[in-house]
Amino acid sequence: MEDRAIFPGASTIIKVRTIDDRKRSYADLPPKLLGGSLCLDYVNTVEWRGDPEDPMDRLTSYPELPRWAAAVGTMSGAEARRLERDARNRPGAAAAMLRDAVALREALARLLTRTEFRQIEDLAVVNGMLARAPARAQIVEEEPGFAWRYGRGGDAMEQPLWPVLWDAADLLTSDRLDRVRRCGDKRCGWLFLDLSRNRSRRWCAMETCGNRAKARRHYARHKADDD
Repeated sequence: MEDRAIFPGASTIIKVRTIDDRKRSYADLPPKLLGGSLCLDYVNTVEWRGDPEDPMDRLTSYPELPRWAAAVGTMSGAEARRLERDARNRPGAAAAMLRDAVALREALARLLTRTEFRQIEDLAVVNGMLARAPARAQIVEEEPGFAWRYGRGGDAMEQPLWPVLWDAADLLTSDRLDRVRRCGDKRCGWLFLDLSRNRSRRWCAMETCGNRAKARRHYARHKADDD
């Protein structure tokens, strides 16, 4: 068991039963990318965001950050392994960075959904980390496309979060913010961009949360018939 603060309240400490690192590390089990935006996929690093008793946080240690970044394609495998080595050499800094990473994730969860649980310091958390990040200096060609080249500055251990911060800033200041939705499965609570024409998407994924809802309705109908 581990004490962690999970959305909605940054100051609310609850007991979290973390996932077995050996079985559910991002090194072995890649993330499901259902958010439609990098920062939303980052918010979704909690398996059951709507379950305050057992959210199952996948950011269980600092190495999971570069592993996640490598899995979503914002960092190479070699860069991720380098940061894992750095974390072993700087355990105090790695632990502090993990705390900052979780604080950023929960601040983004509230800001992006404009929830009533928003904390006064949420925007300051995002802006503070943006100020520490280097500038996106120029675009360079990389196979199979293009990528940002970073300017100087910033702690390399924060590198997995830089693209998340930039994506979040872009989303927060765009008209796409009105299309951020939370999965209709209350236990899931994952965030996603609803890009459907009539803005009617209800589930992060129909084949999982949507099908569970159908199964529950089916069970309820049959139970009512039996009664």
